[in-house]
Amino acid sequence: MGLLEIIDKDLIINPLTSVKREDIIRDLVGAYCDKEALDEDQREAIVRAVIDRELIASTAMEKGIAIPHAKIPFLKKSAIVIGVSRIPVDFGGSEKSSIFFLVLASQENPTEHVQLLSSIARLCSSDVFVRMLASSRSADEVYQLFFD
Repeated sequence: MGLLEIIDKDLIINPLTSVKREDIIRDLVGAYCDKEALDEDQREAIVRAVIDRELIASTAMEKGIAIPHAKIPFLKKSAIVIGVSRIPVDFGGSEKSSIFFLVLASQENPTEHVQLLSSIARLCSSDVFVRMLASSRSADEVYQLFFD
């Protein structure tokens, strides 16, 4: 499954209002869990998996982008939650992040996980795309950037 097949307008948060790394992760995971009607135990398992992955090495990249991600045993299909913050957040990289792509992948399909991460990195190599994403003001604007 490709990046554009996974993007769901209901899983775009713009603006994100949290200002700490763990809170950003909780907001992104929360959006996914609310959409999928997951219970509190599943929510906490996903949050813990993403935070544990961040503790290994920050997923913050250049240009203010972070791609927190984890493989989740009970997921049947991969998902992406996109968040844009007006306030750059210290996500553990050399610069603060304001654009977030949470990638949640099924452990059953590790290749898809790598392909999604690669697709996001390729897309974000465009300075123009990143500037447009950072200046977007709504979930609709973010969604349109992917499909125009």
